[in-house]
Amino acid sequence: MSTCAHTFSVMSTQARHICFFLDYGALSMYSLGSAIAYSAYIFPDRWVNSTFHLWFVSWAVFNTIISTGMSCYSRFPEEARPRLSKVLRVTAFAYPYLFDSIPVFYRVFFCSGNDCTHNATITMHIWHSIFAFLTGFLFATHLPERLAPGRFDYVGHSHQLFHVFGVMGTYFQIEALMMDMNLRKTWLLAHGPVPTLSGTLGAFFSAMATSLLLIAVFSWSLYWKPKEQEKRK
Repeated sequence: MSTCAHTFSVMSTQARHICFFLDYGALSMYSLGSAIAYSAYIFPDRWVNSTFHLWFVSWAVFNTIISTGMSCYSRFPEEARPRLSKVLRVTAFAYPYLFDSIPVFYRVFFCSGNDCTHNATITMHIWHSIFAFLTGFLFATHLPERLAPGRFDYVGHSHQLFHVFGVMGTYFQIEALMMDMNLRKTWLLAHGPVPTLSGTLGAFFSAMATSLLLIAVFSWSLYWKPKEQEKRK
């Protein structure tokens, strides 16, 4: 989706906004997909079937809708108030990631004891967390081009590095999920909750439908606003 956004965003101002609305919606859905997978395989043993675990996906659906709405809205004050736009966009993507990562951070940094699920996947989770941090850091700071404007326009631009680190982080995330799924299969089948339609495909498609509705509303507003201005004239 990011490739399409960057390719077709040059067609017009409205096309640019709509393409990135869709891009932001896809990123929000990625966070929900991560939450669904984390709920199934990542939660430490002591948290499985807890209240937080049982409501984790539902909360992630809400986060997805908020993320889509906030990130799309952040494009409107981009020219008049660029700092506000940046804060809204970073918050829109950082918050779902931090929420989804609560069970990971707890397993890696805080949990101690026999029921903390310390296994071979911890290293993979750490690498994923490192690359996720670098991805967000580059997106928020625009380094290194801020230090030497014009010298990183073609190679080494922060947005290029943003995508490279994002892909590497996703690789380690998938590897960690696959390892946890295989290593914990027997225990999770015996003690974990049974996956439900509402907690998997139902959650995914309901969030996607709501996100598409929000994108349609924001897209429609791009064409509605100029007409209102003409009436006032």
